[in-house]
Amino acid sequence: MQIAGKYIIYASLACIIGGILGMSVGFIMLPKIIWLMYQMMYNISDIQLRFDIQQGSIGLILISLCSIGATIYAALKELVHTPANLMRPKAPKVGKRVILERIPFIWKRLSFTRKVTVRNIFRYKKRFLMTIIGICGCTSLILAGFGLKDSISGILSYQFEKVFKYDMQISLINGLEEEQKNNVIQKLQQNDKIEEVIETYMTSLTIQNGDLTEDVQIIVPKDKKELEKVIQLTDLKTKQTVELNENEIQITDKVAQLLNVKEGDNVTLKDNDENTKEVKIGHIVENYISHYVYMSKEMYENLYEDNYSTNVLLTQNMPIDEAEEDKLAKEVIEQEEIGSISRTSSIITSMDDTLKSLNYVVVVLIVSAGLLAFVVLYNLQNVNISERIRELATIKVLGFYDKEVYSYVTRETVLLTLIGIVLGLVGGYFLNIFIIETCEINILRFNKIVHFMSYIYAILITVCFTCIVNIVTYFALKKIDMIESLKSIE
Repeated sequence: MQIAGKYIIYASLACIIGGILGMSVGFIMLPKIIWLMYQMMYNISDIQLRFDIQQGSIGLILISLCSIGATIYAALKELVHTPANLMRPKAPKVGKRVILERIPFIWKRLSFTRKVTVRNIFRYKKRFLMTIIGICGCTSLILAGFGLKDSISGILSYQFEKVFKYDMQISLINGLEEEQKNNVIQKLQQNDKIEEVIETYMTSLTIQNGDLTEDVQIIVPKDKKELEKVIQLTDLKTKQTVELNENEIQITDKVAQLLNVKEGDNVTLKDNDENTKEVKIGHIVENYISHYVYMSKEMYENLYEDNYSTNVLLTQNMPIDEAEEDKLAKEVIEQEEIGSISRTSSIITSMDDTLKSLNYVVVVLIVSAGLLAFVVLYNLQNVNISERIRELATIKVLGFYDKEVYSYVTRETVLLTLIGIVLGLVGGYFLNIFIIETCEINILRFNKIVHFMSYIYAILITVCFTCIVNIVTYFALKKIDMIESLKSIE
């Protein structure tokens, strides 16, 4: 018990110190990052951070059970032997035929040292699995970090280049006569900085399917053909452009997912006066930010038995720089018939600035992954060297140079690292999808994508961490004293 207690105290101290540091990150750093992400979508105050003793204790108990439990198991497994047996060196593991030896085409083409490397890998199966799992986890976390950034940052270009193509959304004040609206439209069309002016009617409604409800914005164009110039309606499945018709609505994909509806289903539209109308879904169209319902002018007038009235103008500007667009917006807003202007460029700039906070998430994941890779590989290399120190001392005595001994040991790590990286790239892709689906809020649809360069970065960073461990290993191997190692049994 005294001997086991020594190792248990060591493991306990590691758990307590590591747990306190981990709680500092978990209760302070990570919530702050997540809160910054939510501030991109909502106008909310700063988060109040504090240590949660109950949750922290649960985490500390779980990690203690794993670490201290493993220590107790390892200690008791060895202490059942007599001291005389423990003082003798362990017999090396017996070598066995490996799978590659049954494939003569490959095996015969391997050099002697590479055959030794393959056999050593399969001799030490625990080290084999731990190295692959460590590297796989490292690569997966890094790729998930970059993939998270790719998926979220991509929604801006998709929403405001692929779906919405207008440059300004101009809201007219309530109560205008048709003549006043026509005058405003005519002035905008005569402006040499504006290329297209599209009339629409927009209002907020609630869409229902049974007990499921979502707030949406309905868009009704005056001319459905003209709408194609500023808003691209693309069917989610077929990727074909769709048109509005007189007896069906088109809804965006995220709201369809939340309401659990599909093409051909009926849903209920409810306005602010609690009036309800049942309509049929024609197509589910692509969208990435907010919820929209598209309806033709004819369907709107038949459904609500009301004459269509334009209240929002969507404009497509000529190619102008930011300063000229600012000047144009000031000129337009000065007209007393116009209530407000929303510029696409301002929205993109604002959201792009807040999306930069995602860099913190990427950094946290990369640092965590790097520590994982370094700790796992460094400990495995230390164990590897300590268990095989007599073997390494022997080959040094036989004339192997330091670089040759280094290659003899690290060649195994390099091979296992490559296997771990390949598995990590696959695992990172699915981990990214899981994270995106978990953190995606109801008004956003992230594009689940990982760019090619993200795979390259994940590979390079993992290789970099592995090289750092190998450099440390090189100097450890160089310090091996051949004579002392060989007479260690004595």
